[in-house]
Amino acid sequence: GRRIAVRLGDVTVRATLNETPAARALAERLPLALRMCASTVGCCGALPFSLPADPALVHRGWTDGDLNYNPSGGWLAIFFDDERNSMRYGDQLTIGRVDGPLEVLRALDGRLDVLLSLEAGQTD
Repeated sequence: GRRIAVRLGDVTVRATLNETPAARALAERLPLALRMCASTVGCCGALPFSLPADPALVHRGWTDGDLNYNPSGGWLAIFFDDERNSMRYGDQLTIGRVDGPLEVLRALDGRLDVLLSLEAGQTD
């Protein structure tokens, strides 16, 4: 998948997008600036456009480190905690994963200016 950089305030993490149609559509729209809100389980923000959501790929819950799209709400979320209780949340479409440790994300707080961009030097 495509490697991306996600800058959340002063923190930058790397992530790898998967091969779902939603992930490919997101990659085509990068770079993308968003406002996200950090909570105890993740960072979440509304996308200014919709991504294609194959109903067969939509599921409940997440794994810590997942980059998920919420088709009905149009939200993009980076989850870093509470995997064990996440099955109560439906409408999740996983489009990628954070590479590396999640501790830096757990320190984030409040509203964040976020920039998603493709890592340099990637060709199709």
